[in-house]
Amino acid sequence: MCGRFTLRNLDDLKARYGETDFRPSYNFAPGHKILTLTDKFQIMEWGFSPYWAEKPFNLVNARIETLFEKPSFTNSNRCLIPADGWYEWRKSGENKIPYFHHLNGDVFFFGGVFGGYRGKVGCAIVTTEAVESLKPIHERMPLIISKQHFQNWLNGDDINCEDTFSAKSIVHHTVSKHVNNPQHNDPKCVFPTKEIEEPDESLFE
Repeated sequence: MCGRFTLRNLDDLKARYGETDFRPSYNFAPGHKILTLTDKFQIMEWGFSPYWAEKPFNLVNARIETLFEKPSFTNSNRCLIPADGWYEWRKSGENKIPYFHHLNGDVFFFGGVFGGYRGKVGCAIVTTEAVESLKPIHERMPLIISKQHFQNWLNGDDINCEDTFSAKSIVHHTVSKHVNNPQHNDPKCVFPTKEIEEPDESLFE
């Protein structure tokens, strides 16, 4: 899944796609206003509800494997969600250890879906099976769309998830539980708690 992410490097985003009137964040959480891209940049609420729902669903993620089957997403539209990192939590006994994943600080884009619900526009991040190097941490990860596939995604075309980005470009490290509080939005959220970028495989045996 993807329940938290970052967008800190707005300079890179502005240089590549023009001016964006938006504040950076070290800790976007469900319910927050986030930046999205369709034919233009726009602000949406992170949490998707189908238009026909009697009560809001506030869905945070949508699985790519069932995106075309789930009634909730049948009439959804597609968007791109800029980010420069995301968090996942690895279960360790009764504890959950947070990890920060990124592409060396570069801005990239998640695949997303969005729709209107009672006058508000909400979105969800599309997820896929995690690449092998990340599975010891979590079995799911956000779907990352490379620039050459932007229009295909927005058009609603099928995309081979294995071709959307290079798995080798993902690096990760553990961070403190400071990030667990969605009200914390500062550099401490992404500070490494140890030097290594790869988890010690013996921890998962």
